[in-house]
Amino acid sequence: MSSIFDEKIAISYFCAGESYRESVVKQLENNYFDDDNIYYLVITDNKDYFNSVKRKNLIVNDLKDFYEEFPEIEKYEALIDSTDKSDYAKKFVESNYALSFSLMRFHLIQAYKLGICNVSLTCTDTNVDFNIFNNAKLEQKNHIYNAISEWDTDISKNNMGFIVNRLKEKHDLNPDQTVRILDAAGRFFIFESVEYMKRFFDVWNDTIIYLFENNLMHHFKGSYVLHDEYILGPIYNVFNLNKKYNHCIPKVYDVKHNQLFERFWSLGPAGQGLIEHTDFNEYLRINNLQNG
Repeated sequence: MSSIFDEKIAISYFCAGESYRESVVKQLENNYFDDDNIYYLVITDNKDYFNSVKRKNLIVNDLKDFYEEFPEIEKYEALIDSTDKSDYAKKFVESNYALSFSLMRFHLIQAYKLGICNVSLTCTDTNVDFNIFNNAKLEQKNHIYNAISEWDTDISKNNMGFIVNRLKEKHDLNPDQTVRILDAAGRFFIFESVEYMKRFFDVWNDTIIYLFENNLMHHFKGSYVLHDEYILGPIYNVFNLNKKYNHCIPKVYDVKHNQLFERFWSLGPAGQGLIEHTDFNEYLRINNLQNG
């Protein structure tokens, strides 16, 4: 089989909980295709869930597969063990849980072991548009193609001071006073080498562990996740990844928010006018909805 790409690329998804896993399966089966140089990397809480997916170059890891090499994951970022959608929702709500978005960083380890330095970190409701993303996008190295939005922020704001201090004191890296922030729906990294990518991972990973060990991660907590946009802004900057003015243009991602299905337990009645319920079937019934 020939390839539409001259270099290997990795399309990566992180998913925990049955509803998110189901979204990724649909992405893999409906929006992608087999190609010698396209690898599909998944990190999840139940890799057996993907046994039925027949996609070439599909590599699925359980997050626990990384525990031995990175033991801090189990202590600070372990996932919820659940049996189905409703069990996951109930435990999520009762424990006031927040998923660490930065768990996506371990896709870079998957890619590193495969010798791939072009890696998309992709949310479950987002897919790469191969009508737009092509070989020309691989020519500019140490660059990010982003999904939706970007904005500039002074490093004294949004708790970035914690990140800046760590970069300076531990790694002797000094970000600019103003850094570009990139949303996290989809981020396609084009690294100059796997070694450069690994160095980026090492600094990102060290920063995350530093925040947890010093009880600082709560500064980045949202309604249901631990956000990473402002954690990564200064890190991108010192690696020269986000210094172009436009990262969302040209558009390389198709983003279709699927929160009604994926996180039905945390919508809230405002806005959508829907009634929350941690039992998925009951949520469908009381809102007069159909599955999917």
